[in-house]
Amino acid sequence: MGVTVLALSFVVLLLLRVPIAFAMGLSSLAYVYFFMPASVPLTIIPQLMASEASSFPLLAIPFFVLVGELMNASGISDRLVRLAQVLVGHLRGGMGMVAIVSSASMSSFSGSSVANSVGTGSITIPAMKKQGYPPAAAAAIESSSSSLGTVIPPSISMVVYGSLTGVSIGGLFVAGYVPGLLSVLGLALVVRWMATRYQVPVHQRESLAAVGAALLQALSALAIPVIIIGGILLGFMTPTEAGAVGASYTLVVAGIFLRSLSWSGLYHALRRTAVTTGVILSVIATAAVLGYIMTYERIPRTAADALLGNLESEWAIMLVLVALLIVIGSFMETNAAIAIIAPIIVGITSSSDLDPLFVGVIVVAALALGVATPPVGVCLFVTAKLARTTIEKVSVAVLPLVGVLIAVVVTLALLPDVVLFLPRLLGY
Repeated sequence: MGVTVLALSFVVLLLLRVPIAFAMGLSSLAYVYFFMPASVPLTIIPQLMASEASSFPLLAIPFFVLVGELMNASGISDRLVRLAQVLVGHLRGGMGMVAIVSSASMSSFSGSSVANSVGTGSITIPAMKKQGYPPAAAAAIESSSSSLGTVIPPSISMVVYGSLTGVSIGGLFVAGYVPGLLSVLGLALVVRWMATRYQVPVHQRESLAAVGAALLQALSALAIPVIIIGGILLGFMTPTEAGAVGASYTLVVAGIFLRSLSWSGLYHALRRTAVTTGVILSVIATAAVLGYIMTYERIPRTAADALLGNLESEWAIMLVLVALLIVIGSFMETNAAIAIIAPIIVGITSSSDLDPLFVGVIVVAALALGVATPPVGVCLFVTAKLARTTIEKVSVAVLPLVGVLIAVVVTLALLPDVVLFLPRLLGY
């Protein structure tokens, strides 16, 4: 009875468009008040929330968000777009590939799909439209490639998953390069087909001097992932410390060396960072209460037994898990979904021979698709607005691109050795 009331109240609040953090908090409050034993006081709710949100690994989130915001505010992201343009702009579908490469590059700094779609989309979408891409196709290319921000490290979602499950965040970062690279290649093939279909003209090949100039201008930005990921892999810094160093480096480069960051830009970057971090941490905090209730009701163990009881092979478990995650990601924000289902995922991995690191990468990669799929694909709404078209048209245009991303995730879900190759090579 209690679980039914909890689920129904949560769904009803979501349908009423109540923010997900409040929906989880209110439904959990109702359960604790009406169905928990009298020996459990209501004060357990703020205690659980404060305990979960005070986790040290979660401190990496505001730093990674700040890196992306500073790059957008200072114009550093424009340098990355220019570098991508001179490298692949001369290929068939070159401008679309610029959007993909730019998103892949930007995701190495921001760790956020939404930051990708806003930061690079405001530049690449008008450029694609000018070159001849239909507005819906331009928005679809940008929204699908923006999903890479959740997969390619440093990823905020990987920080959230690692902090909630105890899986190595550094290991998740390293493993994220495999699905990220395969996704870039798959999207590039689809974009080439789209460019042929829409008869998009080809840009003239840039000279070596132009390539060298663009590379020189982007060197300061390209050093950011080297500092963050390199510091973690070499053991010099934790992910949180690497995020702080990366944010400090970006601030110094933008404000002192390039002098492209104004005081107003810094203020707005800090403000957006605070808002984004507050939203993420509020979801994680209220999800801690929901997770406590799920553990009390033995939902993770029941779900694991139900899944493992009918499926004997690991590949079948992973396929079912991927299908469920894609559906969940289509209706929920990625970090919120991770916060809710993390206990269930732990229950499944503890009852099988599946590597927790491998499962974590697949979980993040599958949920990442939700930002580019209706009905709650936030990147679809952002890019549709930037392209000045309708969400319905973008939802149709994005189908072949999302299809490729799904194929990548499904393939990797069946090949754990491919996903774990880099982490094993580096000792994770």
